[in-house]
Amino acid sequence: ISITMNIKRFSYRGLSPHKFTPMPGVPRNLRQMPFGHCSTAALAINMRIIHKNCLSGYFGNVCTVNAVKARVEGKPSMELGIPQPLQSLSRHEYNLCLMLELFDERLRRFEATIDEERPEFGAYSEAMAFLDAVYLFSRMLLDSVAGVVRHFYKCNENCDLPRSFDDMLKRSVRGKLPDGLNVAFSDCDTWFSQLKDRRDDIVHHYETYFIGFGQDSEGKMTVVQFSPRNKTRAARDEDLRSYLGLVMAGYQRFVDCLLDHWDVTFQRWFGIVASINSRQVTILEGRSANILWWAYRYGGYKHDSLVIDES
Repeated sequence: ISITMNIKRFSYRGLSPHKFTPMPGVPRNLRQMPFGHCSTAALAINMRIIHKNCLSGYFGNVCTVNAVKARVEGKPSMELGIPQPLQSLSRHEYNLCLMLELFDERLRRFEATIDEERPEFGAYSEAMAFLDAVYLFSRMLLDSVAGVVRHFYKCNENCDLPRSFDDMLKRSVRGKLPDGLNVAFSDCDTWFSQLKDRRDDIVHHYETYFIGFGQDSEGKMTVVQFSPRNKTRAARDEDLRSYLGLVMAGYQRFVDCLLDHWDVTFQRWFGIVASINSRQVTILEGRSANILWWAYRYGGYKHDSLVIDES
């Protein structure tokens, strides 16, 4: 869904948490809009998602199969240890899911009170903090994925790959990754470059992104991101939830391609025969489903093995 806003008649001034005063140029119908009746679906507490393409679940199964296989073949006892990159991956998946939940919850609290005499400015301020955290944890998660890729290639082919997702993607653009990996990374630049720019602006260039509220062409409320700086990476008419959904969908499509690659590679390395048809499903409930839910709800992500239960 394409959402646009008439930015010529909208002023972002006064949206800081300690000073929210309607400014000249803000349409009257926008100031009086019942923001609490937003049409966007909130995260369901009892969210349940079933999917075959969950990175941490996939590798958990691989580690288990390798341990069982070693014992069946009479090889020295192999402990079911989890490599450090995989531990980091699981940790950062959870962290990002948590930040998405907290960002969405605080933003909805402010939206519900924005038309009242005393809006919840504290919730607005916290939403901005959690939005920054979403950008930071997204990069940390991607670097953890790169660490997992590096770990398995180092252990099985003695191939030394870059440590960061950014450097791995740059090598992929030049066609310098091992066979199959270049394909897995081929579509990442369409969404990663903008995420990288926003994270780098926050960390290295003193950027302070704010959250604003506008109208789409149908007069409905839309949440946007803006900067007081003249030069900013965020488009002023960009729907914020849709943008985050785009990033989560891009990440999940990358995971889909990566797991197809691992199916072929792990058969060569470990003798594990697997495909999308034989993969075990992973059940994600509540908070742990947030990345996939945002990818599906706001980013348009679809997959034949994806089952969404919002009851």
